[in-house]
Amino acid sequence: MNHKTAEQKHQLLNEQLSGTSDGVARLDLIITFCRNNYNTIQKDTLFFVKAGLKIANKYNKKLERDILKTYLSFYLLHHEQRKKATSICNSILPGLLKNRCYSEYGLSVIILSQIQWAQGNFENAYNIVYKALDQVKFKRNKNNALIRLHWVLAGFALDLNEIDESYQHYTISNKFCQEETDLGMISYVKIGLASIYKLKGDFSRAVELFEEALSASQKNNLWLVESRAYYEIGMIHILQGNAIEAENLIFKSYTIRKENNALPALVSSLSSLAEIDFSKGEFKKAKKKLMEAYTICSEKNLKSKMAKVLSLLAKIAEANSEFETALNYYKKHTQLEKEIIKVEVENRHQYLKLNYKAKKTEQDIQLQRLTNRNLKSALDKEKELNDLKNRFVSVTSHQFRTPMAIIQSNTDLVNMIIQNSESKQKTQLEKANRRIQKEIYTMVNLMDDILILGKINSGKILSVNPVSTDLESFCMNIISGFNTLQKDNRKLVLKISGEVKVAMSDRSLLKHILSNLLSNAFKYSTVEDPIFDLVFEKDKFVISVIDKGIGIPEQDLPNLFQPFHRATNVGEISGTGLGLSIAKEYIDLLNGSLTVHSVLNKGTTIVLSLPYD
Repeated sequence: MNHKTAEQKHQLLNEQLSGTSDGVARLDLIITFCRNNYNTIQKDTLFFVKAGLKIANKYNKKLERDILKTYLSFYLLHHEQRKKATSICNSILPGLLKNRCYSEYGLSVIILSQIQWAQGNFENAYNIVYKALDQVKFKRNKNNALIRLHWVLAGFALDLNEIDESYQHYTISNKFCQEETDLGMISYVKIGLASIYKLKGDFSRAVELFEEALSASQKNNLWLVESRAYYEIGMIHILQGNAIEAENLIFKSYTIRKENNALPALVSSLSSLAEIDFSKGEFKKAKKKLMEAYTICSEKNLKSKMAKVLSLLAKIAEANSEFETALNYYKKHTQLEKEIIKVEVENRHQYLKLNYKAKKTEQDIQLQRLTNRNLKSALDKEKELNDLKNRFVSVTSHQFRTPMAIIQSNTDLVNMIIQNSESKQKTQLEKANRRIQKEIYTMVNLMDDILILGKINSGKILSVNPVSTDLESFCMNIISGFNTLQKDNRKLVLKISGEVKVAMSDRSLLKHILSNLLSNAFKYSTVEDPIFDLVFEKDKFVISVIDKGIGIPEQDLPNLFQPFHRATNVGEISGTGLGLSIAKEYIDLLNGSLTVHSVLNKGTTIVLSLPYD
């Protein structure tokens, strides 16, 4: 019946493919066939996967290629080409996740994790699945992935005899099956859940689920599920003492497994049938079945199944008075049992270790989530406060400009009146007016600095406009301007060394930086001339501004570039504490560096280093 149905499906697809010449439409038909038949008609699936891959490559359909490679990997897994299956799955997982192909994504994770599990790499297997769960947890329409991921975790837990954990995963998987179209997957979930009920002794519920899976499998040619359902229902009949019905059902499972060369599963059917034969005293029939099972176990290294086969062979030999043969079988059986128990203990320890890690990781994740929420809340509040502060600063600065402009215009008017006046107080009035104008200049500069700082703190990107700049002339012009302003006749000492070069730099930013440094050099020293040292190096130019002034206390150096910070020894020297912080921001924009060397009461050297372009 199975073989005929497979032929019919194969023939139907060939007819559909013959009826269309559109390559993309043909590709869609092949993908649909593979999704519906990958776990039952494996040879046909492989044939059509290869055909589909040719079309996908021709039309450069990357997503469709990844989908088809999933089913190719499934075929390779079941034909023991694990290395190749692993390589393919690792290459297609990101694309499947990105394009929300959750059925194929989940199946690829199953393949990867089962390969690791079969090799005894339990931690790797768990990590693969839990990483996948983490990657889909915030995705929409992820149920197809969750069905498969919880199903494989349930299987792992069942292997470790963690019945309750297995039940939880099977229950979650079953909950999401309502929208699943892969009938094989639905049936596997039912089979798994039914197995848990069987282990818990709820035979009626177990049989109900096994029969549901059996019915679905017979309608849809799911021979793997059909054979498993027959076998499991038969084993329940054995537990209930219905040997005749049990033998009939288990033999059906044997026939299907034999036909499809499902060797490990075939051993289970043979062993159970041999047990029934033994209970009826039909030792020859039982031994024949067990020897077939023995050969398969030897070839496939199925230790746990071999242990049961040896135990039954020993009982048959003992019943036939072949005591020496029976003893040899028992010895082999005992040795295998010891190995199996050792593995089970190791597995149990591994499970406890993994379970501890999983729980600790979950606790860490919960703690991290709480921390992240608190941090986000704090950052949101800080951002809100910063925005409020910046708006306030901006509005206030602009509001100050209007009265400053009015005061400035009135001082100009007062100055005109003073100049035309013959008053005896003319000198005092001129002095007062100059002081007012000076403070207006200071206030306007302060507002400009605050506005600049507000832009920087709000995250706004300041534009940089580099132009070709003759550094020697540029620096000499700035120095000349400063020298003419000094009323105590001090002047900057200019030193230039190295081969003079032209730089690509933002003149406005560079002028602001140098003006700030030179202003400080004059402000914080009162006797000796400050030094302006320009050095042209191979890949950069270096400017050092050196004064012999009051210096900076050591404890103030770490906060020197913080807005509004002023050294503790400035006394009555005027300043806002904004100049250096803005200069540092500008230097960063120009990809340069700024360092400060200072000794209290001996002076300060500020070194500015900038690239030529």
